[in-house]
Amino acid sequence: MIDFYSQALIYLESVQPSAPAWLEQIKEDGLAQKVPIIRDDMGVFIRMICALRQPETILEIGCGISYATHWMLLGSPRSRVVAIDSNQQRVEQCKTYLEESGYIDRVELRNCWAEDFFKDNHQYFDLIFQDSTKKGYAGMIDQCYQCLKPGGILVVDNVFFNGKVFGLTPDQEKKYSNGVVSVRAFNEKMAKHPGFECSFLPLSDGILVAQRIR
Repeated sequence: MIDFYSQALIYLESVQPSAPAWLEQIKEDGLAQKVPIIRDDMGVFIRMICALRQPETILEIGCGISYATHWMLLGSPRSRVVAIDSNQQRVEQCKTYLEESGYIDRVELRNCWAEDFFKDNHQYFDLIFQDSTKKGYAGMIDQCYQCLKPGGILVVDNVFFNGKVFGLTPDQEKKYSNGVVSVRAFNEKMAKHPGFECSFLPLSDGILVAQRIR
């Protein structure tokens, strides 16, 4: 039996405008290469956030092959994006896709770890989208806070860790227990952070939306 959420996604696919063909191709390439990409409902959500906020500057932590990057630029094509990823091959793929879509002039690609980026960064951002290695989430809270302009928005994907934060089976314990501890620590720290107003949304694989309030 199909659950309510799955039924809703199927229905929305039938009534919402379809994504551009070139964006669908990036998705197909990502799935074929087994590169982690955001789910389509997350894409629609982050596009809406960008359309409503029209952020002048965006930091994307973990850009993969640019699938999420393009969703954000569809919502706010005048934004300037700094997109970072530690995988050089994926950064090169990003460049190719951005050239093909015509957004290359809006994106500054960086092949680096987030920790190294924060050490040398002197920019402030209206929006940060985080979708990187889960074990690093909790350790980047303060850096993300410091990089956000007052009133800026932090959006984080996968805060349910494919449902694993709700509990692990014995077979999953060895492989995923450290990741679960990290994501739970991140969620709990964000919920109590005095500088953020947070909402956890049961969309995609769990989404955190936080606004810097001080």
